[in-house]
Parts: sequence; C-alpha cells; structure tokens
Amino acid sequence: MKIHDQEPKLSSSLRPVLRATAPGRINLIGEHTDYNGGKVLPFAMDRSIEFTLSQTTARIPRSQAVYTVTTSSHPGCLEITGSELATWSRQLQARDPYSDLRSELPDAIASSWTRYAVGSLVNFWRLAQTCQDSLAATHTHIHIQSKLPYGAGISSSAALTSGMIASLLEADGQSLDRPQIARAAMRVEHQFAGIRCGLMDQLAILLCEADALLLIDFLHLSTRDEITTEAIRLHRNFAPYRAVLINTMVKHELGSSPYNERRLACERGVGVLSARLGKDYPTPGHLATDAAFMQRFVADQKQATLIKNLTEFAFAKDPLTPKRLAHAILEVTRVDAAVAAIKSGDLVGLTQAINSSHDSLAHDYEVSCPELDMLRQQTLATAAALAQTAGLKMPGILGARMTGGGFGGSNGNPSEGGPG
Repeated sequence: MKIHDQEPKLSSSLRPVLRATAPGRINLIGEHTDYNGGKVLPFAMDRSIEFTLSQTTARIPRSQAVYTVTTSSHPGCLEITGSELATWSRQLQARDPYSDLRSELPDAIASSWTRYAVGSLVNFWRLAQTCQDSLAATHTHIHIQSKLPYGAGISSSAALTSGMIASLLEADGQSLDRPQIARAAMRVEHQFAGIRCGLMDQLAILLCEADALLLIDFLHLSTRDEITTEAIRLHRNFAPYRAVLINTMVKHELGSSPYNERRLACERGVGVLSARLGKDYPTPGHLATDAAFMQRFVADQKQATLIKNLTEFAFAKDPLTPKRLAHAILEVTRVDAAVAAIKSGDLVGLTQAINSSHDSLAHDYEVSCPELDMLRQQTLATAAALAQTAGLKMPGILGARMTGGGFGGSNGNPSEGGPG
C-alpha cells in the first residue's frame, strides 16, 4: 500500500458504477452508554459524506485487483492491491477485534485519514471472503466528498467507514445486513484508529429513518450479542422545534484523548461491584436495570447520592470511578425519560433530561471542555431572552448539551424554529 502525493490521472476506462451517501449523526441523549450496555437516542442529520465508485469493465483474479481512494478534503491518493488486502484480512481473522494495528501500518498512513480508508477496504475484503476466488474489476476507484466537519462530534469517521464498506459491498454484488456492516466499521475504529468506541454511530448512520429518532438498546450486546432498535416519532408538540448543532471549533482526536480511559474505568468499576455484591454485572447498563441495586444505591434518583453511596461501598480510595459509573448508570434512566417525554409531548420532561445529561457529562464523566460549556450557557441564555422578547407561550429552547465523544466538537440543542 502507498500514498501518492498527487492525485494520479485516472484511466479513461474507469466508469462510475455507484453513488451513495452516508449521513452524520446527532445523538439527542445517551452519551457514552453504547459501550456501557445502555441506551442511546440518535438521529441522522442533513449533511453527509458522498461516495462515487468507478470501476473498469475488465475482470481479473481478485488478488490482482487495484483499489485507489481520493478525497476532496485532502490531497494525494491511497493505492492498495487485492493481495495486500488478502494478507491484512488473514491477519485480522487471527487477531482480537480490539487489537490496535496502527504500529503495523506505514507511518504516513497510521498518522493520516488514510488509516480509515485502509481499515474500510480490509474489512470489506474480510466480509466478502465468500467470493475471494472470483474475478474482480481490474481497478476500483473510490472518491470521497465530505460535507461533515472532521472532529465536530457528528461521527464523520463512522460515516466514512460505514458508507465506504457498504458501497464497496454493493458495487461488488454482496448482500449483508446493515448491523454486520456496522460491526465491521466499528472494527476499523478499534484496529486502525485505536478508539474503542461502541456501535451507536455506525448503527445510527446505517439504520436511522427519515423524521424519526432511533432508540438503540445495547443491554444484551455483551452477553447475547443482541441489539434492539425502535424508531421513535416526535409528538406533535415538538413540531415548532428544530435541532440546532453548533460547532465549538475545538478539535478533538479521540485516539489521543481520555476516551479509552473512561471506558476502562467503567469496566473496572463494574468488575469491583460484581465481586463485592456477589452478582455478575457485565456492564453499567445491567446495574441500571437491577431494581434492587437502584433502590439500595440511588433510591432518590439523584446522581450525587449514587456517587456518595458507591464511594462509601467500594471506592473510598478511587473517587473518580464512582463518578464515571454514576453517569453510565443514570444516563440510561435519562434516555428512558427522554423517550417517554418525546412520545407524550412533555416539553419540560425532555428539557430536564437533556440538561441533566450535560451536567453529568461535564462534571462526572468529564468529557466536556470550557469552550463548550461557555457556548452552552450563552445558547441557553440567548434563546430564553429571545423567547421572552417575542412573547412566546412555549419554551424558547428545550435544553442544550454536548453531543458526541466530547473534548471539543459540537454542542447540540433543540430550539424553537422560526421564519428563515
């Protein structure tokens, strides 16, 4: 595999065979709960990544095929052969899905956007193994044009990987269900970007329906390999409101951020509680669904109470883990409250859930940043003032919170729409 500094002149024998898009996603509520066995409530946004696949009509043995990738946002061109993809695919089969393979990539690829493209091509190849001995186009070229800002917390990398894998499979005549593609895209993040993310972004990008939110429940993912989804339609009371995403312009790189540390803290904390309570809790989500646990540790549903009780029970020398666990546990109940509010038209209930989610993310999970918190406060104050000036009978804004992995990016909030 190699990167050309300049985009090469493509062969005139290449013909477009497929055009596809993959949207970014906004998560209304349920942050850092997908990998913690909880619930999330994302929806697809109106900006996307566009893929154009071109191929030659000539066919050769698949291992001799050539794949090239270019993007409108970066110069140069990635080139990789079928034989190289076959070698990487075999390596992946023998490796832990969470393995970080960046050290095995050429430096120029490991440190650039092309690692996502390489990972997507490798996972496409792995999924299409049933036809590896068949013929393929001599040359397949993928051009990527993105309208999603990178690092803005709207899952641009998941849109890239999910869309690229799905497009390659479709052009190759392969039929796989979308959850399989989502899992493959998640492996790209784990193995080629070093980010131990969950499955929310990929599933949202591949499964969200128009004019609906997608409730995804990950409770049984770790134990039964099951994921349940439900399309959630908005009550008519929400018709005047729009979701507004504001980019803080503070860039984040999750692979070098404390993202993975948060996940490990929750895993260790659940292990400690399982041992002390004598009951197996695979994830914080399982704690949230245990009525006896919730009654014992957080009967009043207040996060401060849960943190205090967890600290006294098992984490007297580890004050951070109870805070991480408390967010992961009670964020599940906030998602439930938000879904109930959306279905019933409860504006106040949704506002409380959204604002409480941000407070938890900022103060206990600690994944916000000063710029985002300041922007959020200004957004809330400005919207409330404008609503008062306009004499609105309904709330001018239904809460505001960070969305995405955190450490920069965008601040999402549903606000009342108006002319223009």
